[in-house]
Amino acid sequence: MNISFWISRRLSLDTGGSRTGIVVAVAGVALAVAVMEFTLAVVVGFKHEIERKLTGFDAQISIQPPVDSFNGVQRESLSMDDALLAIAGEAAPGARMELAVRQPGILKTDEDFEGALFIGRDSSSPFEFERGNIVEGVWPDYSADSTVNHIVVSRTMASALGLTTGDRLYTTFIVDGDVKMRRQTVAGIYESDFGDYDKTVVYASLPFLQHVAGLDSVSGTAIELRGIDRDDIADVASELQSELITQASLGHLDAYYPVSSVEQTGAMYFNWLALLDTNVIVIFVLMLAVASFTLISSLFILILERVRTIGILRALGSSKPVVRRIFVYMAMRIVAMGLIIGNVVGVGLLLVQEKWELVPLDPDMYYLSSVPVEIQVPAFIALNIGVVVATWLILVLPAHLASGIDPAGAVKYD
Repeated sequence: MNISFWISRRLSLDTGGSRTGIVVAVAGVALAVAVMEFTLAVVVGFKHEIERKLTGFDAQISIQPPVDSFNGVQRESLSMDDALLAIAGEAAPGARMELAVRQPGILKTDEDFEGALFIGRDSSSPFEFERGNIVEGVWPDYSADSTVNHIVVSRTMASALGLTTGDRLYTTFIVDGDVKMRRQTVAGIYESDFGDYDKTVVYASLPFLQHVAGLDSVSGTAIELRGIDRDDIADVASELQSELITQASLGHLDAYYPVSSVEQTGAMYFNWLALLDTNVIVIFVLMLAVASFTLISSLFILILERVRTIGILRALGSSKPVVRRIFVYMAMRIVAMGLIIGNVVGVGLLLVQEKWELVPLDPDMYYLSSVPVEIQVPAFIALNIGVVVATWLILVLPAHLASGIDPAGAVKYD
């Protein structure tokens, strides 16, 4: 049996004078754990929500129209070529490939007008992101001929133009120098709280935009790939681009096809999200410092109140390492209590926020209407283990004070 552990379990933490210090230490550890868990859950939730919105508006990977190898001019469209799809399927197995058209245009009412980017995708797409943002009306069934002229606008645009569901308005496009005007119906209104996109994006049917752009049913402005693991986007995009260049140089493709990823089109947002990792580290260090300070203070109090006990143990032959470990174990009991309370409080607050979204955010500033949280059990377990290891290492040094006390003087200590 570990004699240090056995003795530490039988020594009371509450000896009267140390009660306040113990309470403060437990509170310090609990506060540190709760704050670190809340910080981790909020940052992870925030990053995943922003990334979800970015990949909702922009495909994870897009194959752009080819560039003419002779004059370097990029074409305005591309087709769903079998060879191209085979290369993309090999580079990104399991990814969903969709034809898309993105066409600039203008929404015009009798009183005002707004510039917009019209987006149309294959009707076989599940449109999970788009459907989840609908706040008025419905998402059109773009597989039906009756909805070919239906569009979905953002609440921002609807407010600016005074539109509501069922309203009809004119849309104007300029294609190859020709002005094309169409009459369309607002089928739904969406709100994503992503202001930069809400101000410009309008959804329309793919056949409608293909007709406006003068394209056939198998042509578009991009082939979009979705369903790729977040961590694999950059690697898949690089591999796909390399393979397309190789196949073009071998003559298996008629031209060079550029590839873009959401990490490139949304680089500003991803760089911003990367800065959050620095904030997490700073908060973790500060909270660990708070917990360490209170623990060390409590350990000193425990040592001072048990000087005679230390003297007796040393006189009975206990070695310095044994005495040192006794007080480290006692301090770790404080850590254990703090961890339990901190986890209960931290996880409890996170569950409340996840369910009721009590803490709001300004969508214009943060692109979200409330603080997002994502509870990751493995990460929380690792966090608790890290706190235990860090506090153990920190407490070893002040515990040397106990092992260095002279036995003869300690027995006489009053």
